[in-house]
This record gives sequence, structure tokens and C-alpha cells, in this order.
Amino acid sequence: MRTRVVVLGAGFGGLELTTILSDAFGDAIDIVLIDKNDVFVFGFSKLDVMFGRQMPAEVRHPYRDIVKPGVRFLQSTVRSIDPKARRVVADDGTFEADILVVALGRRPHRDWWKVATSSTRWRAPSACATYSLDSSRVQSSLE
Repeated sequence: MRTRVVVLGAGFGGLELTTILSDAFGDAIDIVLIDKNDVFVFGFSKLDVMFGRQMPAEVRHPYRDIVKPGVRFLQSTVRSIDPKARRVVADDGTFEADILVVALGRRPHRDWWKVATSSTRWRAPSACATYSLDSSRVQSSLE
């Protein structure tokens, strides 16, 4: 049976990871990439739109066009995460994973707390610790 990898979030982290896994393992693993949006927009390109240098359509990159072979993209909203069981419930179904990656970005969605605490297995202190990390502290710890 192939290793099942579920990646939540198709920002820089999720896209980079799924690209690396696709390049390294191809069809040997089953990769599902879940994001609530259908397009990737690089944050700073919004300034180009704001100042009229580019049109909105020029900075929107549909995930269907940029995901790698072997990666199944699913536009869906995550409703609950059970990290111990490595199970995710989204609007489009329940996903079991051998490896679960949460790459939802540095700032949580305004309803993130409701989603995270909807699972009885997820404890608030670990959820808080995940999102209280400052990116400069993470970067310095990797150097």
C-alpha cells in the first residue's frame, strides 16, 4: 500500500513540500493537497494590481495548473483535524494519512480556533504553541 500524505494548505510551504515529494517519489506515494482557495496569489503581487501594473487575473495562479504529477489538489474547507489519528475532515470528505502536514500559514483564519478545538483530541496548549511561533524564531532555530 502506498504511503498517504495529506497536506493542508497550498501556500508556499504546502506547494514546496508537494513539489519535492512529487519529484522524489512520483506515484510511489499518494499525495492530497487541500486548500480552501482555488488559486495561489503571491502576496506582494497584490501591490502590482493596486498600482495598476498588473491585472488581477495576471497574479492569480490556479492550483490545477501548478500542482505536480501525483499530487491530487482538492479545493475544500477543513472542518476538523485529529493530529493523533492523522485524520482530517473537510467539506468534501474525511482523509486518513500516514503523514499529515499542517501548512496553513503563519496567521490563522479568524475561525481557526473553532476548527482546531472541534476535535476532542486536539488540546488548546499545543494549538496555541503552533501559532505563537514567530517566523524569525523559527528561522534562527534552523540556522
